[in-house]
Amino acid sequence: MLTRVIPVVALALVTPAALSADYLYDDGVSSVLLGPPDSFEEFGDIDMLWGNYFFTDDPTEQVTTVSFGLGSLSADPTVSIWIFDDPDNDADPTNAVPVFSTTTTGVNLGFDFNVLDVGSVDVSGGFFVAIGHLAELSYPGGSPDYPAPARFDPDARPDRSWFFYDDDIPEHDLASSGFASRMDGPFVPIQGAFAIRATTVPAPATAGALAGLAALRRRRRSG
Repeated sequence: MLTRVIPVVALALVTPAALSADYLYDDGVSSVLLGPPDSFEEFGDIDMLWGNYFFTDDPTEQVTTVSFGLGSLSADPTVSIWIFDDPDNDADPTNAVPVFSTTTTGVNLGFDFNVLDVGSVDVSGGFFVAIGHLAELSYPGGSPDYPAPARFDPDARPDRSWFFYDDDIPEHDLASSGFASRMDGPFVPIQGAFAIRATTVPAPATAGALAGLAALRRRRRSG
């Protein structure tokens, strides 16, 4: 009986669906929105970037999908999706290196998520997944107002979520952003974690090693 069960388990380990991992902090009910304060009126439109910092379970993994919730958007609903790999794995993305970026049209789906297939993006250790959007200043009713595109969960851990403001976010040097804060920082009125998730699979070398292990187990059981 046991000799039949072990090979089946080994085969399950190398099935891509079984190997995929979901990284997230929110519980699916991300009910608070974040955007620039009205006091930023003197700066005009504000470039925003917000995201979550994760640690891979395996030494190297590949991000295949990014999912993100959004709030209110500017008249131009374009959002950018960024993946950064952090060389020192210190849970601080300000020196992280961008390894992927693209743009898409964002949609406020309430508690539902925009989902984007990003192919296979290698990350190892600490990595930062972020969304960017230009918050356009408008004057509804004559008063300054910005959209609040960053959706977050106030009941989730805030120490792995970060956001940045600038007139043009320097993605290749986040440390030089005009304003940067972790979501438990002193200027954050409501703490929480952003509704941003990443799905990964093991890098091919890891998946190949597991496949080899499964084959070895099958040979031993049949020998």
